Amino acid sequence: MSSSMPFRKTFGDSVETNRVPALDPLRILMVVDGQYPATGGAEMQARLLCTAFAQQGHQVRVLAPRLQASQAKFEVIDGIAVRRLSYPRVRGLGSILLDLRFAAYLLRHRREFDAIHIHMVRNLAGAAGWVRRLVGIPMVAKVSGADEFRGGILDPALMHRPIHRLLNAGAKRIDAFQCISQHTRRAMLEAGYPAARMHPIPNAVDCARFACNRTDAPLRRVVFVGRHVPVKGIDVLLRAWALVRRPAELRLVLAGNGPEHDKLRSLARELGVQDSVDFPGAVSHVPEILADAGLYVQASHQEGLPNAVLEAMASGLAVVATRVSGHEDVVAHGSTGLLVPPNDPAALAAAMQTLLDDSDLRLRMGRAGRAAIERTYCAEIVTASLLRLYRGAHPTAPATETRPLHTDGHRH
Repeated sequence: MSSSMPFRKTFGDSVETNRVPALDPLRILMVVDGQYPATGGAEMQARLLCTAFAQQGHQVRVLAPRLQASQAKFEVIDGIAVRRLSYPRVRGLGSILLDLRFAAYLLRHRREFDAIHIHMVRNLAGAAGWVRRLVGIPMVAKVSGADEFRGGILDPALMHRPIHRLLNAGAKRIDAFQCISQHTRRAMLEAGYPAARMHPIPNAVDCARFACNRTDAPLRRVVFVGRHVPVKGIDVLLRAWALVRRPAELRLVLAGNGPEHDKLRSLARELGVQDSVDFPGAVSHVPEILADAGLYVQASHQEGLPNAVLEAMASGLAVVATRVSGHEDVVAHGSTGLLVPPNDPAALAAAMQTLLDDSDLRLRMGRAGRAAIERTYCAEIVTASLLRLYRGAHPTAPATETRPLHTDGHRH
């Protein structure tokens, strides 16, 4: 699809197509409904996809709200232009004005893009849906499975509010939804979204960043990487660590930061494990931390599709995780790792003990995990599925892409 040929077919249109070996680059608008850049899962995924698409020759731009006065309205990040929309920081009214400004931006710039990908089904997705027909560009929204269902526009407990009903009605007009886990798909169906527009496309991993050269050398570190917030269950992990029989030199590395950080340090002291637990804070060298580890553990109470677990598996690490949606989607119990009930320190400790005591099992699970990532989650696989979705084909279609008809009835 060339830049001079605006795409006007919706995903629901049934058209005859011819398969072609290659298509022209797309002009893609990535919309991040939150801080950009940021260390949150959705924001990091958006940044990874922006880089991957740009490397493939597509034209990518990012649009995000200007959440802080110190942020630039225009910026270039990773070689990609980022535009931030300013709005008044007034509770309630500010969100409405941001939604209106966002809708106006889409209408004003609609001829500059071939596809719009909105990360998270929140306010901006609702606003975009209401102008979908006027904009005339395929719109995809990613369902992350966290904020949308807890306090967001998809929270069932908030559906009595008129603004939530209005935003949901708008979001339902979006052409397709990227569901990253079975939980997100079920929740969307329960919220009344049509099954035909649900597309199972997972989070992506930049596989080239993560080495997988594990040996049977003595295990020195067990690692977790993520925000220090209650939903991650790091307190449960610390309680489990206190139950594990381990050599004196073995360390638990809790990389990351957040509002629970100081409380977790205090808990480590209370449990008497502070001498075997490291708190390196927020880290930018995740591949190196994972390469130096022998086991990955994540005790979350809830997940969308956790980037940290995907990256650990890409690094060839066996994974111990809680049996919650997101973990269940990626960790095959007994093959790539072990799953345990959430909020159960004893079960978590027993699973860790099994893998700490059996280096052969750890290595086999780590190799199986890397193979699973290479089959399904590497960035080139995920971006190919998204490109087919942007262009109007179902992402599970064969790898050769299809070129849809334009509104004049001709193929291009």
